[in-house]
Amino acid sequence: MHLPVLSRSTAATVELLPALARDGGQTWVVVMKQRFAVGDRGGLRRVPGAAVMKVDELWDPDGHASSVRLPSDACPGKPGADVVVVGSALAPNRAPVRELDVLVRVGELRRTLHVTGLRVWYRTMAGLGLTPPEPFREVPLRWEYAWGGCDLGDPGRALMERRNPVGRGVASDPGKLVHQPGPQIEAAGDPITKPSSRLVPAGVGAVAPHWEPRLGFAGTMDERWEKERMPLLPLDFDERHYLVAAPGLSTPKPFVGGEPVQLHGMSERGPLTFALPRLAFGVEAVGRRERTHYRPALDTVVLFPGERAVELTWRAAVRAVGHEPRDILVFEKEA
Repeated sequence: MHLPVLSRSTAATVELLPALARDGGQTWVVVMKQRFAVGDRGGLRRVPGAAVMKVDELWDPDGHASSVRLPSDACPGKPGADVVVVGSALAPNRAPVRELDVLVRVGELRRTLHVTGLRVWYRTMAGLGLTPPEPFREVPLRWEYAWGGCDLGDPGRALMERRNPVGRGVASDPGKLVHQPGPQIEAAGDPITKPSSRLVPAGVGAVAPHWEPRLGFAGTMDERWEKERMPLLPLDFDERHYLVAAPGLSTPKPFVGGEPVQLHGMSERGPLTFALPRLAFGVEAVGRRERTHYRPALDTVVLFPGERAVELTWRAAVRAVGHEPRDILVFEKEA
């Protein structure tokens, strides 16, 4: 397939990523990314540095297991939009605290987490409990600090929290948890006091593609799929697999710009309050005999509260027609 010539009239980062449609047809995904610095009064200033991610970037790429720091941009489109936070819970003025609530709000989406200092499991008359939290100045908002985990245990007793296999608390034998760190991130109003199979991981970071609920949307990749359809997507593939945000931080529609943003408990300089910029793009695919216009969707918002920055991603899928060569034009337009 001929690589289209990409022309742009924008300072944003723009890349073409190849993809296959469900029927095997060639698709070019046009990804536009722009980073903004957030001023003290909520003003936004465009800055360079937004990189298109071909694969997930992990927090600890050399470790045995790690959660995702920055999600891949390699998807043809999302059935909605995601909000991802890359940062930490930070005590105000760096004065140590034992507990802190953090708030993420973008438009109609709202998520509040309760973050604590280090807590350790210990034996009680009723089973296991958690010690009072130690003072802290910073707790990374990573899934490793939330409820979850994986314990291979003895044969036949393996346990895994498929919504967060890198977290803390899952054990085939609760006795293994004694003197081990407990979860430090929990849903506000739903405190963790003891190990329980009913606990739900809480976070604001990206969800890996092999974790639930994303894995459940990936479709059936069995022997029949391998023989009859691979490398195409399974027939029962659900596009919700492309949504990477933590539960509660995805919306069924793309953002349009102007949505209010509030971030509390994640910056030494206090809360961040601003509105998503009203920036929009147009994409035009030019073939030998046709010219097709696309309006990219703003489908990903990545917040960096510690850096007081936000990164936005727009996306449009351009379907190739036959083997015609194409030019793809990207330009900014009014939102």
